[in-house]
Amino acid sequence: MTVPYIIEDHTTNKKVEVPYEILSYCDLTTVDSDREDLRYLDCVYMNMGYYGNDPRLLKQMRQRLFNKVYPVFE
Repeated sequence: MTVPYIIEDHTTNKKVEVPYEILSYCDLTTVDSDREDLRYLDCVYMNMGYYGNDPRLLKQMRQRLFNKVYPVFE
């Protein structure tokens, strides 16, 4: 498990804990950035739905990545 990752909700100015699924997705898609980098934060905010994206579609996108089968041998 990972340490809780907290961001500030820009609409209510409250602290919000980011779900582990979103952290895992952003860890995979922003390989060479730290969790303090703008690129990583942008991924988190986008997947939390703060940019106006449909949260349901974002969840489907994350699940497609995690449910993919990667062959070990060709």
